[in-house]
Amino acid sequence: MGILDRIAGTLDELTGDADAAEIARADELATSGALDEAEAALVALTARAPRGAAAFRALGRVRAQRGALEEAVSAFGRAVDLEGDNPEGWYALGDALARLGRLEPARDALRRALALGLDAGLRARAYAALGRVHARAGQWTAAARAERKALELGGDDRELALDYGRTLVALGEREAGEWLTRAARAEGADAHLYIEAAAATADDALAERLLREGLARAPGDRPLRAALAARLVRTDRAAEAVALVEACVAEAPDDPAARRAARETYAATGRWREGLATAEAETRLGLAPPLEARAALALGAEDRAALTALASDATAGGAPAGGELGAALAAFTARRAGEPDLLRLGRLAPDDAARRFVARDGAPPPPPAGHLAGLLGWTHELASSTPALVGLAAGAGHAAEALDRPLLVAVMGEFNAGKSSFVNALAGAEIAPTGVTPTTATVNVLRYGERPAARIVRHDGAVRDLAAAEVAGVLSRMGDEEAREIRLVEIFLPVEALRRVEIVDTPGLNSIRPEHERVARDFLVEADAIVWVFAIGQAAKASEKEALAFAHGAGKRVLGVLNKIDHADAAEIEAVTRHVSGSLGELIEAVVPLSATRALAARRAGAVDPAFAALSAALEERFFAHALALKRATALQALRRFVAAAGEAAAAAAPPSSDAAATGAALAGLGRDLGATLASERVALRARIDEGYRRAAHEVREFVRPRSWLFGEHRATPEDEAFLAELLEDAVTAAVDRTRATLLRTLGEAAPPPAEAAAIGEAIATAVDRFAAYARGVIEAGAVPDFFRHQLPRLRLDVAAIRDALARRAPDPEEALFAPLRRALDARFAAAAARLAITETDAEMRALLHAARVADPLAALAEAVAALEAAS
Repeated sequence: MGILDRIAGTLDELTGDADAAEIARADELATSGALDEAEAALVALTARAPRGAAAFRALGRVRAQRGALEEAVSAFGRAVDLEGDNPEGWYALGDALARLGRLEPARDALRRALALGLDAGLRARAYAALGRVHARAGQWTAAARAERKALELGGDDRELALDYGRTLVALGEREAGEWLTRAARAEGADAHLYIEAAAATADDALAERLLREGLARAPGDRPLRAALAARLVRTDRAAEAVALVEACVAEAPDDPAARRAARETYAATGRWREGLATAEAETRLGLAPPLEARAALALGAEDRAALTALASDATAGGAPAGGELGAALAAFTARRAGEPDLLRLGRLAPDDAARRFVARDGAPPPPPAGHLAGLLGWTHELASSTPALVGLAAGAGHAAEALDRPLLVAVMGEFNAGKSSFVNALAGAEIAPTGVTPTTATVNVLRYGERPAARIVRHDGAVRDLAAAEVAGVLSRMGDEEAREIRLVEIFLPVEALRRVEIVDTPGLNSIRPEHERVARDFLVEADAIVWVFAIGQAAKASEKEALAFAHGAGKRVLGVLNKIDHADAAEIEAVTRHVSGSLGELIEAVVPLSATRALAARRAGAVDPAFAALSAALEERFFAHALALKRATALQALRRFVAAAGEAAAAAAPPSSDAAATGAALAGLGRDLGATLASERVALRARIDEGYRRAAHEVREFVRPRSWLFGEHRATPEDEAFLAELLEDAVTAAVDRTRATLLRTLGEAAPPPAEAAAIGEAIATAVDRFAAYARGVIEAGAVPDFFRHQLPRLRLDVAAIRDALARRAPDPEEALFAPLRRALDARFAAAAARLAITETDAEMRALLHAARVADPLAALAEAVAALEAAS
């Protein structure tokens, strides 16, 4: 030490008492509120005695009290520079730095204070300040640890209890409510702390008691009444809750908090319109509720105008400021919402009625009951706009078109019965190909036209125009593959009879080509009436009877034509006619003999063929005079077929039922099982770690005893230290690995969904790995060095004493493993529950959408068809 330092030290000793007195007077001035005078005195003192650390600490306190934190930090910094081993200075510096938000240097200063300080009160304050620093940094586990130590050292401190309670809330700990309640009940505490305490309390009855206790301390307090209202809603006392919040709004209509409480209470009690009006009032006050909250209220109120306004606000400026929700609202209000939009809104819809309101968007209007043409058009529109029914749209469209056309008469029969010749006779011209081979592989429809023409209509809607003279050649050359792509061939002729009736020439039954028979049988149900052509030499065969029975079952009226009578005499014709009538009975209405080739020749010559005249009279009597009734019957049959086919298609397309409830129950069971496993492992892991430490104690005794002196200290080598660290680490690792395996076995036995199993398994693995790393750090950096340096030299060499010494700094699994793991599992299960809730809501919405857009319209259609049939 130099001469100047000796002189300065001597002067300090001589003036120390005087300085202490001045510091005391400055403290009195500060306590009385004379901060400026106190600061001036201390500034003068530090100028006169610049090496006085106590004066700088006092100056820092006054400046901190005055709110000049930067200046306070400068004073505290000078104090610790002068007196680096003074824990009070380090604490004061750390506290000031923390209040400035400079968390890292604050943390370092407070840790230095804790390293130096032995006084319990100072350590309590330092731990409390360190807890606040960790909390501000979002390091909740570290904050809880520091605050818990502060409470252990400092006793019952209201502010500390409040900080600790809030930290526990952030961690999701169940005892948070107890600490917040203690802080709220402290003398002089803010009554609003009861709101925090109640919010952290799971017991509704206890939470209500706390809020009423707060109101007893602060009668009429609006935030307390609002909180009580929210709690009352949870216990199904809606009337009392609404009365509370409405009284708050009446007292302070411009108070946003009162309005918010009213809105939330209205929403919780299902009073959607009142809630929506309150949200609008909040918006006018300049504090608009979140878009999700307003949309939920508007959906609950089924208020399309409010939803339109929200969509406009959310998409103002041309960009969807409201994100997915804004886009969904815009699509919904424009009536162009797709399933993703409707599912998004369905998740916000607050009740079943609101979800049905969303599902009705885009649903078809009710069918026009009692109006056949309108019903056919409605059916076609339904099928065309419904993915599940789009395969039936073409048939529904054909049925709608057919109602406005002339009577459709199908000419049917087995191949080589002369159907095409019969068609030519009816038309008075050879427009259908004839021959000994079954050439007609398409449905050919003869229709009236101002001039002869034809066109081929494919199943995909494509059309190919032909000249009338080309038809026979094109049809005769058409191959099987091409014929399968053809829905029908329309032949337009300027024949007056075709103004009243359209004639359909179909492929023959029992054709050598399978597709011929398929096309013919399909058309049995589409025609309004049927002319069945028999060949006189092979009439009323079993295959014909089967086909006619099918037509009869479809409600079709059938007129039989016994063709090719020019190859038989009168007696044979009469006998065959009786045979056909007798064999087929009610399957046909009458049998008319005809020679199609003679009839065609007579028509070309301008002569009258008696058989053709009889046929014309039969057609008039049986079909043409009843054209309207026949067409209505065909249309109703088409509607009945559509209802049946659509019902099957709708059932196949119905969304699968949700298994969310079963999955939720399974996850709840897994949560209980893991909770029980954690409880048992709390005991088992400690026991395994203790056993590992006991075995390590045996090893320590064995390698230390040979080196010990009878009356001296026990000795150990660096190799011993490394060996013991390895022993303890292995013991902890083995113990915690069994905990990991036990937890994962519980998880595997429950077999939750893969995604949830992966998330829970990751939480377990992360917690266990972190504890293992923490344990290694504790053992290597703290426990083992402390044991060899401070415990072993004076330790009694028996296993129990060694084990106790080692266990003093053993890693704590409760704080470092089980508490964070439980929090992580709670978070995983909460996230899983939220996902399941969305899944269940989406499944419900899909079912509602299917009902609104498919099942319900089909049910209404079935009722309308039944009513028309009953009226026919």
